[in-house]
Amino acid sequence: MTEKTRYFKIGFFALFSLALFCAGLILFGAGSVFEAHPILIETYYEESVQGLDIGAPVKFRGVKVGKVKDILFVKDIYGRKGPVDEMVRHFSQVCVRMELEAEHFQQMVGKSKAEIEQIVDQLVRKHTLRIKMNSIGITGLAYIEMGFEDPQNIPPLMKISWTPEYPYIPSVASAVNLLGNVMDRMMYKLDEDVFPMLDSLEEASKDLPEISESLKQILPRVEVISKNIEDITSTAKKYPSQMIFGEAPPKSRFDR
Repeated sequence: MTEKTRYFKIGFFALFSLALFCAGLILFGAGSVFEAHPILIETYYEESVQGLDIGAPVKFRGVKVGKVKDILFVKDIYGRKGPVDEMVRHFSQVCVRMELEAEHFQQMVGKSKAEIEQIVDQLVRKHTLRIKMNSIGITGLAYIEMGFEDPQNIPPLMKISWTPEYPYIPSVASAVNLLGNVMDRMMYKLDEDVFPMLDSLEEASKDLPEISESLKQILPRVEVISKNIEDITSTAKKYPSQMIFGEAPPKSRFDR
C-alpha cells in the first residue's frame, strides 16, 4: 500500500465518521423540533402553597400529566405598576404556572393561544374543571391535582382584575386547608364559649367548702322538720277530724 493510498483511507474514515456524527445531531435535533411543545396554564391561590415546589408533579385523576413551572406572587406579574392597595391585595394571591404534556391533551396540540383558551374555558365553565393542591402523605410535600368537580360543591369563580397571560383554570381549596379552617373555627369556639365556662366552674369550685359547711349545719334542722311532718301526717291519717275541726274525737270504749 502506497503512502498516498493510506492517507486517503484515513481521511475518508475521518470524513465518514464526521458525517455520521452530524447526521446523528440532525436526527436528534429534528426530533426535538417536531416534538410538541408543552401546554402552559396557570391558576391562582389565596391560601398558602407551603410544600409546593417548582418541578412538583401535576396529575389528572392520579396520572402525571405535567409539572409545576413557576410559583410567583400575582403582584410580581400583574401588579407591578398598580397602586399600593392593589399590590397589597395581590400579596395574598399566589400564581402557579404549570407545563402540561401535549400527549395527554391532543385536542390542544397545534392550536393557537386563543383556541386553547377557548377549549380550557369550555372545560372550566361547562365541565367544572378545577385544580387543587394535595399533600404527599406525611412528607409535607405537595402536588397539583386536576379533575372535574361536583358543580354543587365548588365555590364561585375568583374575580380577577387582570388578563391572564396563559389559559386560566380556577383552583379550589385543598383538603389540608379545609381541615385547618375547621380546626381554627373549633379553637375559636372553644376560646369563645367553652374556656370561659370552665373558668366559671373553677371559680364556683372555690366556694364548695363553704357550701358544704353550710349544708352540714342545715341538715340536722331538715331532719327535725322531716320528723315533724311525718308525725303530722301520721296523726292526720289516724284522726282526720282533729286536723279539720281542731278537736279530738270522742274516745270509744276501746280507748278507755
